[in-house]
Amino acid sequence: MKSLSIIIVFFLNAVSAFSQNNCAISFKVNNGNGTCGAAGQLRLTFPGGCPAEVPVIDSVYTNGLKSLVTFAAPDVFKCGGNNGYISYCVTSGNMPPASAWTIYFKNNNGNTYNCEVPSAATSVLPVKFVSFEAIFAGKTINCKWSTEAEINNQRFELERSFNGNEFTTAAIIFSAENATNLRNNYSYKDNLPVLQNKSIVYYRVKQVDIDGKVAYSNIVSVKLGSNIGKSMQVSPNPFTETLAIKFESAETGIAEIKILNLTGQPVATKNATVTKGINSLNMGNLSNLSKGVYLAQISINGVYAGNQKVVKN
Repeated sequence: MKSLSIIIVFFLNAVSAFSQNNCAISFKVNNGNGTCGAAGQLRLTFPGGCPAEVPVIDSVYTNGLKSLVTFAAPDVFKCGGNNGYISYCVTSGNMPPASAWTIYFKNNNGNTYNCEVPSAATSVLPVKFVSFEAIFAGKTINCKWSTEAEINNQRFELERSFNGNEFTTAAIIFSAENATNLRNNYSYKDNLPVLQNKSIVYYRVKQVDIDGKVAYSNIVSVKLGSNIGKSMQVSPNPFTETLAIKFESAETGIAEIKILNLTGQPVATKNATVTKGINSLNMGNLSNLSKGVYLAQISINGVYAGNQKVVKN
């Protein structure tokens, strides 16, 4: 009889341990507008509503890499109902912009287990990003993105980072009033003074729909270099067909010359090999450009090196 009792206790403990490994079926993120105040909020949906044992988040991985984000103890206040969820407030770091997370949970027994959890936003993408680019022009970075098939989109948040990991909001752009399934174009000129003291800056676009779901564009980087503001000579100015550009390069490599219109869009581009020291390059076949003001910009080995305003006659 005693041995039977031991077997029953062992069986119940095994069942209990198994039932404690509860995996969420989807997640949603709220970046500063949920019940966590200014902190980010993670909402996890579990099968059947509230699990008997609510797990603590130990760590999060995306694409095989551990995220630096950490979470507070779970909050089950909104756990009940068909649309219930368990809330986890961010205590440090940023939630990764990925469509699926590998979440390591810790149960009451101290055991750790992991679950593959998809984003609830991946079932229907509210916005399809077609393109996203950032171009340095003078003291301003022109950020532009295009979308298609906007569904229930509320706004875009252009985010800026100087290390590629920690992003802050640079601007909020609301969805076009007449957004359609055709292409919609958005832009923002970032002229933050601190940019002039940085060597590189990263941007991404966060899309927020009317239900609070979010999606992210790809991350683009702009190399600013340490020689912003150095002089470059462009002649003749005004020009009609050809520009002669004289500049100093700190290294041997590939120079890219762009002629930008006033909206920051490249209208002519040329690549050439340069050597360390003084270089002179000619850019021809410009007679087809409309009359007006343009910006001649040069980058060396992908790093911005200077620009000058030019006039086309």
